[in-house]
Amino acid sequence: MASNDIESNHNDNENILKDFLKDFYRQVVRIENYSNFETILKEWMYDFFKNNEEMESKTILKLMEDHEESSNWFSSLIGFFYEHGIGDDNIIDNDKSLDYYLSTTIIKDENKKFVSVYQIINIIIAKYLLSFRYYKDIILDKRDLIAKELRHLENAYVMSQNQFENFNGLEINLCKDEIITIEKYFESLDQFDFVEKKELIDLNNLGYSYQYGIGKEKDEFRAFELYLESSKRGNSSAQNNLGYCYQNGIGIEKDEKKAFDCYLKAANDGDLYAQYNIGVCYQNGIGVDKDDNEAFQWFIKSAEGKNSSAQNKLGVCYQNGVGIEKDVNEAFGWYMKAAKGGNADAENNLGTCYKEGISVEKDEKRAFEWFLKAAKGGNSDAQTSAGHYYKNGIGREKDLDKAVHWFSKAADNGNEIAQYHLGGCYKFGIGVKKDLVKAFELYKSSSSKNCLEAQIQLGNCYFYGSGTEENKEMAYEIYKSAAEKGSSRGKYNLSLIYKSGVGVRKNEKKAFELIKQLADENYFDSKWHLGYYYSHGIGTEIDEEKAFKCYEEAADKGNNNAMFNLSLFYQQGKGVEKDEKKAFELTKKLSEKEYSEGQFQLGYYYEKGIGTDVNKEKAFEQYKLVAEKDINHVQSQICLASLYEDGEGVEKDLVKAFEWFEKAANEENRVAQHNLGQCYELGNGVEKDLIKAFEYYKKSNEQNYYPAKFQLGYCYVNGIGTEVNKEKGFELYNEGTGRNKKFNILLKYENSDEIDSDLDKLNYWFRKAAEDDDNKVALYKLGELYETEIEFIRSKVRAFDFYRQAAEKGDINGKYKLGYCYENGIGIQVDKTKMIELYKEAANEGNVDAQNKLGFLYEEGKGGVDKDIDEAIQWYKKAVENGCQKSNENLDNLLKLKEEADKANKDNEDDETKEDDEANENN
Repeated sequence: MASNDIESNHNDNENILKDFLKDFYRQVVRIENYSNFETILKEWMYDFFKNNEEMESKTILKLMEDHEESSNWFSSLIGFFYEHGIGDDNIIDNDKSLDYYLSTTIIKDENKKFVSVYQIINIIIAKYLLSFRYYKDIILDKRDLIAKELRHLENAYVMSQNQFENFNGLEINLCKDEIITIEKYFESLDQFDFVEKKELIDLNNLGYSYQYGIGKEKDEFRAFELYLESSKRGNSSAQNNLGYCYQNGIGIEKDEKKAFDCYLKAANDGDLYAQYNIGVCYQNGIGVDKDDNEAFQWFIKSAEGKNSSAQNKLGVCYQNGVGIEKDVNEAFGWYMKAAKGGNADAENNLGTCYKEGISVEKDEKRAFEWFLKAAKGGNSDAQTSAGHYYKNGIGREKDLDKAVHWFSKAADNGNEIAQYHLGGCYKFGIGVKKDLVKAFELYKSSSSKNCLEAQIQLGNCYFYGSGTEENKEMAYEIYKSAAEKGSSRGKYNLSLIYKSGVGVRKNEKKAFELIKQLADENYFDSKWHLGYYYSHGIGTEIDEEKAFKCYEEAADKGNNNAMFNLSLFYQQGKGVEKDEKKAFELTKKLSEKEYSEGQFQLGYYYEKGIGTDVNKEKAFEQYKLVAEKDINHVQSQICLASLYEDGEGVEKDLVKAFEWFEKAANEENRVAQHNLGQCYELGNGVEKDLIKAFEYYKKSNEQNYYPAKFQLGYCYVNGIGTEVNKEKGFELYNEGTGRNKKFNILLKYENSDEIDSDLDKLNYWFRKAAEDDDNKVALYKLGELYETEIEFIRSKVRAFDFYRQAAEKGDINGKYKLGYCYENGIGIQVDKTKMIELYKEAANEGNVDAQNKLGFLYEEGKGGVDKDIDEAIQWYKKAVENGCQKSNENLDNLLKLKEEADKANKDNEDDETKEDDEANENN
């Protein structure tokens, strides 16, 4: 290799090592988050070698160790490599690293002259690393104190810090990038003059000490005086600090114009931080007219001087097109530069870029990595994002403990969004023990910082009394405030409050106006609510066609509630032509989406045959599905119990029927309470208990359930579970029909044929049953009413019981119907033996229906009897003789069949006789 090539290669390596040392120094003094000091430096090293693939860590280490100035320039870096195993864990040697740090910092000759900027940088780095090794806890305590005071001040980082070192009269701030200062010192022809100028820096630093009370009693007025004195003598850093005091009224009356002038003077003198602050002033109109273009130019100046905050600001400007044409690629580049300098805000912005796919392909994993870096650097927005990613398992595995950790960090730093999310964790017990009071406090704190989501949750806390005393009026005021600030959720809740009149005077018109406004903006499920308002005439005229249209639009967007209501409109023909098939199809879709109301309604459609064939088995499956998965869905529990009770779609099981009725009754459902009372009265699925029966009827009646009024009245009239009180019973019968308490229906109607109302018929026959000694007919009539005629009181077990009572009192119709119940399992288990006994008993007493039924059973050989045509003919004849027209045809058919059979038998006999005669002749 030629000598000039060797020299060139040597120079390249020399420059690489010098730049590497400078960059590492800058990274060290820029770090603000000392809690992750070593981690940030190691990550910087990792990123450095990753982005400079032509350099290897092992090569760099060897070059530093072999360098002629190794001990003077690179010993701190070499120590760091050995302490942390940079590039190779096998080289970790803590004793060796400590020797390097100590050899760098211990200067045996106090009069030794420092002849190189690299020598001073090396010593500063070593002092940092060694101090952190020995005094980490003390350093962190002090740093945290400063950080908490400066947390919310955008340009607080411009302030100097009270850690200095004297190098041959050159006083260096160890917490600040002083490379330019050091280089100027060595370039100066008169170094003594340069040292003299450093006295001004001392004044500036002393001002900082007084401002924050570090090593001095806090005195902002004294701080201002010291900044002023230093700035008058030409110190640009003090001039910048002076501007900060004027801007924020520290030690002097606030004066933004003077603040701007001070920043400008310092900026023109080359102060990077002042250049940044001038940019902030132009961007926000502080002491000068707002000018985004001018702001951008100042940010450029500061950023080119490697001010990471300015670099980050440039990224923001490029991303949003502020003062410059929008360019997301440029934005990303500046964020990356600032992030490499350890700027937590830039790291957070990089996380956002990867999260949203800004200039780079969307990558949640990379987003999380940057958010976590920024979070460790103290950025509260990034801490919030890290919590969100951990909570939801985005870009990494879900970890609720870490989610709460980062939400708590950010919340402690005053981040209102984190306080809102942490409130949610405490409200629902996510990653932390449930604590509604703590949730309320966090929502309140976040709300005070104008987080609208938290404001809504705070309103909910007051509305429902969650974590605080219930206060509907306060909830109203909070919702109203949120609505006025533009919160759609606030308007939504406000509409519901106006609709219900809870916490404020009821105003359905306002409720309608708010929900219509939200519907026009396509907010959430407001379109469904608007349909509901039109359907029920809330704040507007009833308009079923508009309601239908709203439901249809909301359903098309996937709103399950709207789709459910749409199916009901098709079923009932509201606002659209009736179409039960369409209703069934929509409900089936809802069921497939596991929407509970849809699954229940599908069961109802199968049970009743609406839009499809009746299928009790499928109805049972749907009811059971909903009842088992949703413990609060009492309708499904009642329907399931009813199918068990009647043995429809499933084998009859009165015990299970009782259990499901009881579950629903425990939820204070009046229908279930009535049915449970019936179970106790009749001993269905449970031991008979008339007192409990009476109690449940009474509970149901207190909720104004009409069937319970009749049953409770029946209890009073007959002394079931209570003392006899006919007057009270009759009053309840009248209540059940909407009559005056003293009304006597028997005086109004001579017989039930004159009565049109089903409820009046019920009242009539209950009254007849109570007042007639021979009440078997009345009991039979009550059985008929409960079996078929009145939909909402229909009860097979009740019908069976009334038929039983009528039959026991000798009513032949009651005996026939009781036989019919045993045949078909109506209110009782199927029992063919009892069926035949009762049919015969009723038939022998002249009941034509029983006679006809017996004729049919013997004709077909069903119901547990053998086929017997003669017996069938006899029963049909009796029925015909008693006027049963429908038996005529059956009788005629059987007689013809019998005649044909007799003729056939006679012909067969004749043929056999002839064959016998012929056989005898042949013999």
